[in-house]
Amino acid sequence: MEILETLGIRPTQLAVQILGFLLLFLGLAKFLWKPILGMMEQREKEVRDIYGKAEQAEREADELKAKYETKVVKIEEEAQAKLADAVHRGNSMAEEIVAGARKEAELERQKAMNAIREEAAQARRSLRDYVVGLSFDLAGRVLEKEMSKDSHETLVKSFLTDLENMEAGKA
Repeated sequence: MEILETLGIRPTQLAVQILGFLLLFLGLAKFLWKPILGMMEQREKEVRDIYGKAEQAEREADELKAKYETKVVKIEEEAQAKLADAVHRGNSMAEEIVAGARKEAELERQKAMNAIREEAAQARRSLRDYVVGLSFDLAGRVLEKEMSKDSHETLVKSFLTDLENMEAGKA
């Protein structure tokens, strides 16, 4: 104790301070510490709840994102299928149009060939009729005239000239 007195510490005063500190500590622990701990625990619970709600919202957002991505993929697949179908139908229509055009062109070609054949036959008939007419004309001239060798040659030459003129006129 002497040491305490040499240091300037009074034991009674020290005991009173220790007792006052203990009373203050007990009072704070009872009236202040418990409410502060209660508020801290409540705040900690609120923070955990907020984080829990945030994590749940994030999971829900991920689920929605996955659903929407699935829908987008499905829509893209449907669009590709519709596009492929439209291209297929377009190709089919194009093939039908080309086939129709070819058929129509073949019909026109057949008509033209028939018309050419008909015109050729008509030209042959006209030529035959003309030759028959010339033959009758030549026969009539021969019968009308007395034929000498010179008149016969002149008549044949005249017939051939008429025939050449007729062919030149038709061409």
